[in-house]
Amino acid sequence: MKLVGRHLTVGLIYARSLRVFPSLVGTIIPFFWQLVNLYGTLPAVLIIIGIFQILIVSLAAVIYPFLLLFQISFLTAYCLAALVIALAFLSWVGMNACINRRAGFKLVKLQYSTRTALLLLGLLLSNRFLPLPISPKTTFWDIHIKPHLAGQLHTKSREEIIAAIRHDYQKAQNLLPDAILFGCSPGSFKKLWAEAGLEDEQLLIMETIIPQEHARVFGLNRPFYFYVISVNPAHHTV
Repeated sequence: MKLVGRHLTVGLIYARSLRVFPSLVGTIIPFFWQLVNLYGTLPAVLIIIGIFQILIVSLAAVIYPFLLLFQISFLTAYCLAALVIALAFLSWVGMNACINRRAGFKLVKLQYSTRTALLLLGLLLSNRFLPLPISPKTTFWDIHIKPHLAGQLHTKSREEIIAAIRHDYQKAQNLLPDAILFGCSPGSFKKLWAEAGLEDEQLLIMETIIPQEHARVFGLNRPFYFYVISVNPAHHTV
C-alpha cells in the first residue's frame, strides 16, 4: 500500500512529463524533412497532415467520454484536441527558438527531437538500428543547415566552413553537454569534420536510400548521407 501511495503522490507526475507534447511534435517533424527528400514536398505535406489528423482524432476520442458529462459534441472535442496539438507545436517552436538564440550558431540550426525519431529515421534511410549510449539526461536534436545557407555553402571558403563547424560544435558542447544531433544532407562532412579538429568517434555517417538526383533541388549532385553527432563534455576539441 505504501508503494501505491507513493505512485499516487510523489510519483503521480514527473517534471520531464512537461516535454511530452513538444516531444510528440519533435518526433514527427524530422520525418517531414526526409519525406521531402524522398518523395517531394507535396507527398510529404499530405502525409504529415494525415499523421497530425490521426493524432487529433485520437486525442479527441480520449477526451470525448469525459466531455459527455457536459453534453459537449464530438466536434467540440475535436476542436479542443486540435488546440492542444497547436499548443504543443508552439511549445516546440519556442524550445527551438530559445536554444538557437542562446547558441548563436554560424552554420546550423537545431530542432528538438526524440530518440524515437532518430531510431526510426536510421531504419528508414539507412536500414540500420543505432545502438547509441545514452543517459537519462540525453537530449536529441534534429540538425539542419541554416535556410539561407542551404545549397549555398559553395559561396563560403573551406576555411570559413571549417571554422563554423568548430564554432558550432563548441557552442553545442557548452549549451547541450549530453546531446545527440542527427540529420541528413547531400554530401559528406567527414573530411571537414576532421579538419576542424573534432574526434572521429563522435561522428557517425551512413549512406541513405535517397536518390542522388534529388539533391538537384539544392543545386547539387551528391549522394545523401545520414549523420549522427555525439556531444559529450568529456571530449574536448583542439
